[in-house]
Amino acid sequence: MKRFRSGVLALALLGTLTPLRAMDLDAAIDAAEKNDPTLASAQANRDAAFENIAIARAKLLPQTSFQSLVQKLEEGVKQEGATPAGGSVGSSYLVNAYNNQFSLRQGLYHPRDWMGYDIGQLQSEYGAQKLASARSDLWVRTTNAWLDVLTAVELRRIYEQTVKTTGYAAEQAEKRFKAGDGTRDAAVEARAQHELAKSQLLEAEINQRSREQAFKRLTGMEATDLRDYRLPDYRQVHLAVSNPDELQQIVSSTNPEILAAQAAEQVNKKRAEQARADRLPTVDLVASKSWAQSDTVFTINQRYNVLGAGVQVNIPLYDGGGLSATQRQAEFAARASSEDLRTQQVKLATQVESDWASAEASLERARSAEVLIASAQEQKRAAEMGLKSGIHTWGDVAQADILIARRASDYLSYASGVLRAQAHLLSALPVTENVWEPWVAQISQLAKP
Repeated sequence: MKRFRSGVLALALLGTLTPLRAMDLDAAIDAAEKNDPTLASAQANRDAAFENIAIARAKLLPQTSFQSLVQKLEEGVKQEGATPAGGSVGSSYLVNAYNNQFSLRQGLYHPRDWMGYDIGQLQSEYGAQKLASARSDLWVRTTNAWLDVLTAVELRRIYEQTVKTTGYAAEQAEKRFKAGDGTRDAAVEARAQHELAKSQLLEAEINQRSREQAFKRLTGMEATDLRDYRLPDYRQVHLAVSNPDELQQIVSSTNPEILAAQAAEQVNKKRAEQARADRLPTVDLVASKSWAQSDTVFTINQRYNVLGAGVQVNIPLYDGGGLSATQRQAEFAARASSEDLRTQQVKLATQVESDWASAEASLERARSAEVLIASAQEQKRAAEMGLKSGIHTWGDVAQADILIARRASDYLSYASGVLRAQAHLLSALPVTENVWEPWVAQISQLAKP
């Protein structure tokens, strides 16, 4: 498709050679990545998922423990009839007692834990892909906020010029009326057009402030420097893919949501295997060493040392049907995740087709808007010429200028729509793919004053 042909990226390289200004899109994205709570949440979830590897690995490593019990015991001895009168004699003694034990257990055959380690790695991959998806989404949101400000600034400039032109037209129409060379209705119409232009300028200023505040909330940066920038010329911006089929191929192998769904599918399949492994025996190597002392009034300072080692086998026999239910549940979950993956693939393929068509339509609308602007400019020139010959009034000139502003407003919407559509296409790709950064560098360079 010609309009999305893969152009030479020299312009993008030029953009990377010049120092980043505060309001380049690159800088705005960097700021948003440090400020956005959604991305911070995804990063924390990724880090939490990564810890599943260490948790699962710990079950495969030796488990050791040490127990110690130290006591002071008071023991009493009483002898009945020990005196001539038949009385008793007794005494008490304070003795020491301790018991220390060191234990070691190493799993030799634990299929469930081995699969748990695989699950931990897949869960880490899932967290990494969800983070990549969050970054792509943030880049699109930042791009849209950046384009919103630039569009609002351009719109304000248009209406500022319209206010000047209609103000001059109203002034001239009033002068002609007072000089007897014009009519009251022409002067009133010119003033009305001027008031309309002022109201449109006020609306544009309010819209600009709103867009700048939204940009600041997203990036944490002031947008005042963007008032010197201009909306990039959509005709000079190209995606590094030439057709939707090429994009579909890249998306199918790199889209973070698809890769996350694949990881989730593998996790559930491993859990089904893990549930089946619960029926298998487990084998552990166990070893222990204990040393103890337990004094009595008859045995003092006698110590005991025991060293043992062996193999422990655990064979599950009957659990009331819980293992069977767990296995069936895991198999159903694995089947559901497979269908979820298929759903995601179909949804994404449809989205790419739709977004590509939307981008094409935006291009056509932008081109038609350029033709309409040229037509409005011709109408203004005709009104100015008719003014000299007395055919038209200053109100006609003001009306033509307002028409230019209205069509220029439509053009800005369509032109920015082209860039938004391209950004939405790119949202299906991770930002690490070599498509995003060249595109960002292009529009950053083209927007500079």
